Amino acid sequence: MRIDGSRGDWDEIEELWLAGELTDDEFEDDFVDDIIVAGIGAGTNGWGVPGASYSAELR
Repeated sequence: MRIDGSRGDWDEIEELWLAGELTDDEFEDDFVDDIIVAGIGAGTNGWGVPGASYSAELR
C-alpha cells in the first residue's frame, strides 16, 4: 500500500510539532483524518491487513 501524502493537509500536524505538543495519539488522529482520507477518500475506517506481514510506504 502506498499513500501519497502530498494531497493531505499537514498544517495541524506541523503546528503541533513546532509547539512541541505533537503526541503519538494526536499524530495518528490527524494523520488519518488529514492525510490518508484526503488521499484515498472517506469510508476507510475498519480496514484490515490479513497475513503475518505487510509493508506500507508513505511518499
